[in-house]
Amino acid sequence: MATYSKGYKKQNQQLLLIKVIVGIIVTVGLLMLAALVFDKATDWKDYNSYSHAKTYDEVWAMNDEDGNPVSNYAVYFYSNTCPTCRDIKEDVLGFANDYNKDSERFFLADINSITTKEVAEDETAYTKQNFLTEIGEESISTPMIVVVTDNQLEEVVLGKINIEEFLEALEQGTYEPFND
Repeated sequence: MATYSKGYKKQNQQLLLIKVIVGIIVTVGLLMLAALVFDKATDWKDYNSYSHAKTYDEVWAMNDEDGNPVSNYAVYFYSNTCPTCRDIKEDVLGFANDYNKDSERFFLADINSITTKEVAEDETAYTKQNFLTEIGEESISTPMIVVVTDNQLEEVVLGKINIEEFLEALEQGTYEPFND
């Protein structure tokens, strides 16, 4: 192989092309790895990463991931089509991610997928209307948080500002019903 006057070896075109191709492959591999790590690190930003109430009955008797009943908890009602829900989604899910680290006490309910048992099947089951009567509302508004203590309604929190204040109180440990 020939050398330049300063002593560097000349590279032929094929060797240079191979180095460029290997460099591109390594770069693409590193980018894919970074994307995978980012995706795993941001799982908390997806509603599906959290436990959901699937029926109106479940709102009054939520269980943690091990199936144990939870006595004091909150259920956040949202809709993917709600502009306010989209505005506070990252804040709510960031709170849920941090708050549920020790024990699961913050649950979600998608108003578009929550179902109701048929009354004919179980006369004690909550229909949507029974649920609305129980919480004292005419309709399910989003965003909304239903706070439950000892399987009883404690409070209904409506609206962006009230929800943000409620989450802050929970985060700081100043929400009285949960401090008993």
